[in-house]
Amino acid sequence: MTMIFADNWARVFVVITFLGFGEAQIIGGIVPNMIAFGLFVGAIGYFALTGKMAEMFGLKKPSK
Repeated sequence: MTMIFADNWARVFVVITFLGFGEAQIIGGIVPNMIAFGLFVGAIGYFALTGKMAEMFGLKKPSK
């Protein structure tokens, strides 16, 4: 079987498309997860520094 000129361009298109989706997966997958993880850790830190844990570590005076 001989390859037709359009087949080569179809293969190039498929490769470029997969590379594009690979980039989108990184941007759409890793970045939002890192943002959510940062917010999660920030919330834990906020409550740790303002609640009972802060009193335990002496960062906040106990309420009477």
